[in-house]
Amino acid sequence: MNVNLRGKTLEVLESMIKHGYAHTKSEAIRLAILNFEKDHEEDILVVKKLDRIDKEIKEGKRRLLNSKEALGVYAKHIKG
Repeated sequence: MNVNLRGKTLEVLESMIKHGYAHTKSEAIRLAILNFEKDHEEDILVVKKLDRIDKEIKEGKRRLLNSKEALGVYAKHIKG
């Protein structure tokens, strides 16, 4: 695979090598990809959890609460 980098992306890549984070451009790109995955791992888990909750609601295994049910004894403190 060939990747053409220029501008800011090339600057970042060269900086990673200059500061010793990576020895080669290929290594720097691999590190960047792994770091991206690490940064977004929680987002992926949240989406999976929300999808599972939606499925359970559709299957009737879970129900949604209205605002009064969710607030419970505190509902009386809400005006309106």
